[in-house]
Amino acid sequence: MKRIILLCLSLMCIIVHAQKISVDRIEDNGLHQIMTTSKKFSIDGVAFYVSMKIFEGYNKTDWCLLVSTRQSMAPSCEVIFKLGNYETLRLPCNNINVGKVSTPGYGIPIGSIIHNYPSGEEDYYCALFELPQRFIDKIEEHGIVKIRISTGTEFLDKEYINNQLGSYLEKCRSVILKKMKNSSINKDVLDNF
Repeated sequence: MKRIILLCLSLMCIIVHAQKISVDRIEDNGLHQIMTTSKKFSIDGVAFYVSMKIFEGYNKTDWCLLVSTRQSMAPSCEVIFKLGNYETLRLPCNNINVGKVSTPGYGIPIGSIIHNYPSGEEDYYCALFELPQRFIDKIEEHGIVKIRISTGTEFLDKEYINNQLGSYLEKCRSVILKKMKNSSINKDVLDNF
């Protein structure tokens, strides 16, 4: 009974987290870029923000997984999914960008002494992983039961009982497909004129 209630609550949390489009633009080279809003996943106690992104051209669409974190990531980082049928999918990093984010200052009182930590900047890593269409189909069919993120220096693992990550990626894909259907990049300006 507890498992049923837990499963229902988990499914409600996934459904309640509505996916939206955060980026929808056409680059100078004519490439249409669409990205969903990100969702926070904690993997071995480290916060990762995951979203799905596509680059749509006239003849080709590239699906990608975008993973952002404050955890140090090397260009050799990888994401590995274990599916419900125990098949593994490896996603090597295509591109990594290191930016800066501001951190607020704060003070910690210890007795009558306050230790101040000044505000500053810290590195923020965004890694882009190619997500082939056949991988997306397998994820939707079998679900994700485990993820491993190799940061280049360590492995971070998380097991999923009820396919939270797989359901989230499926929702992202449906939102992007809906947006692509209404896109003008593959249409002629004279269509339905």
